[in-house]
Amino acid sequence: MKKTTILTKASALLIVTVMFTLVLTGCTKTAVTTADFTALAQTKGYIVEDASSQFSAYDYIKEVTIVAPQSLDYQIEFYVLSDAAYAQSFFENNKTNFEMNKSGTYTDSSGSGKNYAIYKLNANDKYMFLERVDNTVVYVNTEKENKEAVEAFVKELKY
Repeated sequence: MKKTTILTKASALLIVTVMFTLVLTGCTKTAVTTADFTALAQTKGYIVEDASSQFSAYDYIKEVTIVAPQSLDYQIEFYVLSDAAYAQSFFENNKTNFEMNKSGTYTDSSGSGKNYAIYKLNANDKYMFLERVDNTVVYVNTEKENKEAVEAFVKELKY
């Protein structure tokens, strides 16, 4: 009888430990590399452009890759910044710019975890998406009808 009680307490402790670990790991995301971003875009048949030279005046922006479907209906921008602090500032500045589009009817959502933040806005027939993971940022500002395609790409990216 005592062995059952000890086993039950040990099992309960194990379950609590596993749940706690899952909660902690659920609050972080893994940043992708430019190569990962580019590879996914290429499998989708997207046009890929290295736009880093357009941002050479900003030493904290290390890499910029822009991808777009063949139809050029929208583009998804991927930024690698020098560190997470710059990425956070970049994210917040762009979020503020997006929020200036709030008028009339709009919906927005946001979330964050240990190493990431996300913001989505639907306003004035536009869809805006912004996500930071560590020192990377995905940026989209497009027409509302492209929302599903953008979200599908981002989901595959695991952002």
